[in-house]
Amino acid sequence: MLDLRYAFRALLKSPGFTFVAVLTIAVGIGANTALFSIFNQLVLNPVTLPQPSSLVAIWSVNNSLNFNAPAVAWPRYREIAANVRSFAQVGNSAFSNFTLTGNGDPEQLNGLRVTASFFPTLGVQPLLGRNFTPEEDAPNGPAVCLLSHEFWQTRFGGRESVVGETIQLDGRSWQVIGVMPPRLSNPFSATQLFAPRVFENPGLTPDQVERGASFMQPIARLKPGVSLEQANAELTALSKSYAERYSTYLDAQNLSEARFYTDTLVGNLRPTFYTLLGAVGFVLLIACANVASLFLGRLSARHKEIAVRQSLGATRRTIVRQFVLESIVFSFFAGALGILFSLWALSAVQSTIASQLPPNTTLTLDWPAVAFTFGITLVSALLVGLAPALQASRQDLAETLKDTARGAPGGTRGGRFRASLVVVEVALSVTLLVGSTLLLMSFLRLQRTPPGFDAHGVATAFVGIPAGRYKTNAEQAQFFQQVIERLQTVPQVKAAAAAIGVPLGGVNPVSPYSVGGRPILPLSQRPLAGLCIVSDDYFQVLQIPLREGRRFNPQDREGAPGVGIINESFARRLFPGENPLGKVLLRGRDANVQIEIVGIVGDVKANGLNAPAPDQIFLPMRQLGRPGMSVMARVEGDADALQPILRTAVASVDKDQPISFFQTMSTAVQQSLGVQRIVASLTSLFAAIALVLSAIGLYSVLAYTVAQRTGEIGIRMALGARPGQVVRLILQGGLKLVGLGLAVGLAAAAATARLIQSLLFAVEPFDPLIYLGVAGLFAVISMIACILPSIRAARIDPLIALRTD
Repeated sequence: MLDLRYAFRALLKSPGFTFVAVLTIAVGIGANTALFSIFNQLVLNPVTLPQPSSLVAIWSVNNSLNFNAPAVAWPRYREIAANVRSFAQVGNSAFSNFTLTGNGDPEQLNGLRVTASFFPTLGVQPLLGRNFTPEEDAPNGPAVCLLSHEFWQTRFGGRESVVGETIQLDGRSWQVIGVMPPRLSNPFSATQLFAPRVFENPGLTPDQVERGASFMQPIARLKPGVSLEQANAELTALSKSYAERYSTYLDAQNLSEARFYTDTLVGNLRPTFYTLLGAVGFVLLIACANVASLFLGRLSARHKEIAVRQSLGATRRTIVRQFVLESIVFSFFAGALGILFSLWALSAVQSTIASQLPPNTTLTLDWPAVAFTFGITLVSALLVGLAPALQASRQDLAETLKDTARGAPGGTRGGRFRASLVVVEVALSVTLLVGSTLLLMSFLRLQRTPPGFDAHGVATAFVGIPAGRYKTNAEQAQFFQQVIERLQTVPQVKAAAAAIGVPLGGVNPVSPYSVGGRPILPLSQRPLAGLCIVSDDYFQVLQIPLREGRRFNPQDREGAPGVGIINESFARRLFPGENPLGKVLLRGRDANVQIEIVGIVGDVKANGLNAPAPDQIFLPMRQLGRPGMSVMARVEGDADALQPILRTAVASVDKDQPISFFQTMSTAVQQSLGVQRIVASLTSLFAAIALVLSAIGLYSVLAYTVAQRTGEIGIRMALGARPGQVVRLILQGGLKLVGLGLAVGLAAAAATARLIQSLLFAVEPFDPLIYLGVAGLFAVISMIACILPSIRAARIDPLIALRTD
């Protein structure tokens, strides 16, 4: 306790040092705490389900067709549920949409069809009511549903009596049998309604569902003691058996693969966060090195005090403990301030990237983050205090008490240690600056990548019409054609269309195809291409250029010869050296549906600006109507103004049909860059902080060197040294440290660049211009940091310097 009081008193005697040290360390701790909190929520614990480590998702993999997705066919799911013994439980789900009417304004609901075993597999039970039964999950089962807690609260006022009541979905009566608990885990937090019978899909025929159309997302729970490898061994054997027994099915050649459920949700976030954690860790190390240098200078100034205490019997261990305790005290003050910084940072991040976060996600400072803060605070205290304390306590007691030489005690060792800290700071800063520049250049080039369409002034909204009311493809196409015609009468609207497969929309269906006149492979071996169903003016709305041929027109209707349009890179690959116009593509299970290619359009980055343009086949909506499509329009001004226009146009055709998922295409493009923008922005911010801290550290070391060498400089000037020579002396000392730090930092940056290569787009990890630019920038900043102490040294009065020495 006495040592603690003495530590407080010693820090209060140097308020300037204490303020700078606390603030510097607090910035590093706050940044690390905030980023760890986000990492903990989004990567380490992305779900709030019981025992998430035993949950696995079932994926389909077909390397020959470049197919790798969480999409499984209904017959394959039945085989997995019945035969794989590694799983304690297996459930299944498929996305669906429902239109709610008869209880206020019509509303498009984000729904999920699930099996009766789905929620037991997740370990979740309804808050009110009950789960689905196997009888309700059978074909032609009763129309029953479960409501999400949030939807129950907002739409039904939280009435418990709603359980047992009927509601109108897609023009039919559905009975509510339960309400799910609040804040259901991601990725189900945005789902409003759950229904049974995953095999009911309005966009597919029952025959397509039964013959291997892959659109379901099974989930399973491993039995205790069963490894992922054991489960996959079973799935591999089952896939071989499935391929033999169902060789004519579309998914016959797919391989089923189990993956840890949390890993599938995190996706590519893990390497991204590792990059950010490494960057912010560098900032903390630089901050610690900076404060350690200041701390050593402060302890060196107290060498007489240390010598006196040792002469009175204090051991070196006692001295070191006292000074480490001082560093622990101000580090914990820095930790407390760092927590406040992290709370502010989390709030800022929440508001900045809300659209990039999973639904209903609130970034908070939880107990693991607080424990992390405590840990890095303790580490910071040891990094800052231990080495300087050991250096300061290692001195010649007799020489110090005689005080025969200014700064003699530990001066050489202390100077070397401070110089080493500067080299470390420079090296870390250069490494971070090179990495952040690579990521920033990658983002800027990605941002300038043409998406293949003009997003400005365009907005889309999803409309799902009930297949029970609009039974045929012709009726479905007619509904959307009427909506388009209503939109075309609005003065602000320049063009309007409807489509399935809107770029960057997240819905990119694929379909097998064959080429007329070439051998027809079995269904499961046919190549896949993106399938887009679009209305006549789709290409005009998005301003996708027509390269050859024609666009769709009203004559491309049901009953007319089948026609299609493909993108140019697909055409070059499919028909090298030939004119693709007039060529025929074959669709359907028996390859008996002929599609004549009538046009070639430009490539579109449909899956993201950093992904290659996929092969795409566009088919006319009039020939292939669907009950769920996106309506879109173009205006000259702000695309957000289209939301009421789209809603009014749809309601004018059918008052019971709402719109959902409204989004401007400009927003879609910006969101596709969200992760890259965040990484580039944060690493650039961390690099800027590191650069400033390194410059301050270099300045402080040289300023301290000038103060320690005042007597030497005075003698040099008394013997005739000119001010320019003194400036050169100090400048050379500082720039030598910078040069060594640059060499180490550039070498480390080259090694680090390999680790972030997967995050780069159109940027070489060893681009010499970037490395030279960083070296030049750091040289300029370092020159500024060195010149100020050098000028101060040149202004020393020799008489005053000799008198004080």
